[in-house]
Amino acid sequence: MHYSLLKAWCLEASTRKLRVESVWIGSPGLRLRFKEKEDLVLVISREDAFPFFEPSRPNSPTGEKVWNQLTHAELSSISIDPADRIIRFCFRQSDIYGENSLWQLVAELAPPHPNLILARQERELMIVDALNKYGYADNPQRQILPRLPYQPPQTSFRPLEQELSLPLNLTSLATGETLSCPSFNAYFQAYFTHVLQERMEQEHKKRLLGAWNRELSKAASKLAKQEAELEDASRQEHWRICAETIKHNLSALKTGQTSLKAVNYFDPNLAEIEIPLQAERSPHQNLQYYLKKYQKAKRGAEIITSNLAATRKELEHLQNIIARVEEGSFTELPAKNGIASLGKKLALLDRLLRLRVNEEFEIVIGRKATENDYVTTQLAQPHDWWFHTRVYRGAHVLLRCFKKSTPDDTLTSLCCSLAAWYSKAKFSSNVPVDYTQIRFVRKPRRSAPGYVTYSKHSTVFSQPKDLRAVRAELGL
Repeated sequence: MHYSLLKAWCLEASTRKLRVESVWIGSPGLRLRFKEKEDLVLVISREDAFPFFEPSRPNSPTGEKVWNQLTHAELSSISIDPADRIIRFCFRQSDIYGENSLWQLVAELAPPHPNLILARQERELMIVDALNKYGYADNPQRQILPRLPYQPPQTSFRPLEQELSLPLNLTSLATGETLSCPSFNAYFQAYFTHVLQERMEQEHKKRLLGAWNRELSKAASKLAKQEAELEDASRQEHWRICAETIKHNLSALKTGQTSLKAVNYFDPNLAEIEIPLQAERSPHQNLQYYLKKYQKAKRGAEIITSNLAATRKELEHLQNIIARVEEGSFTELPAKNGIASLGKKLALLDRLLRLRVNEEFEIVIGRKATENDYVTTQLAQPHDWWFHTRVYRGAHVLLRCFKKSTPDDTLTSLCCSLAAWYSKAKFSSNVPVDYTQIRFVRKPRRSAPGYVTYSKHSTVFSQPKDLRAVRAELGL
């Protein structure tokens, strides 16, 4: 991100006085949740790094809690170093004795390896923790390790400041629409949503298509080879005639001959046949060569035909998957030795109840134990949300989050209602439904299909609603 934009954002945000509630690490980076119902998001990726504020959402953020030292600390100032893209978030924390502790969250936003460092102000600024730590072996000039003084990176970067005026315009990568941003914070928010996330999604889709197209190419090559083998196998009578002709003329053959011309006694017209020979082989070895081709063709015709049918089916499955990847409904990479199970996997996918909410979310419902297993243990990603009735048996309802975003209360409530409907309690009211992220769901080893355990969940009491009612409420 350009230095001038970061500096302007710091000036705009420097007046905020907020108190930390919790700190989370996950996608897209670090998230500080403040008690004033506002979040500071520090985007950290190889593509770009920048901060922005956004309103807090009711659900817990994606990721894990870290850096409890900052809990209840007050954000006192935001500044940027004059030499590089290093933003310092300063915090003041008071204990029960009225003594103050000073903390700094140092955001080193220079690509390609941005970093976040938590430090405490003592006699000098001492490192407490860091997103990426490295020692002397990694960098002899500068180490980022706990209990060491913080040293800014020494680079040749020189800021080239530009005059910026509001509003700022931004072009959406997905739609090409021009967005007008009334503040620098709004610009960073829009850039994250409409440019960076879209770019990362497109790159992921490109990797997926590349991987599955490579599998398609392998399958096409295998098919061509099998078709050639089948054509070879269809000439088994020709190979038998060649072997018998060589056998009758074995005494007249010599090593080094490249062909044999003889009368074909298997032809009613007794036409002459010319049989290619391998000059480096003896007459007996040439005979064995044609006998083996005959035996292989005789045995292999049925096997090759069966293999051809399987390969054509595999090609069909791969073409189906590539079409699904292009439309965004399939996000799995090829697994080793997993191509053979594609048919079963696609059949399961086709049987599942699915509702595409928008480009960010899709609801998937497994109604049987095998479908529940597939939805929860194979289809789901760690950032997706999982819903299931408490006490009652029922479907595993999965809310797929394609952009790793957190669903709003309305969508969460509708997913709970679906879990209640597709359960033994569908005709009840106030059905208890648990929901959590997939990363907190575990399937015990050798457990029955559909059986899982989970933790860090929330429970709500929902009114059951079927898929048609949910679709109508969403306006789909």
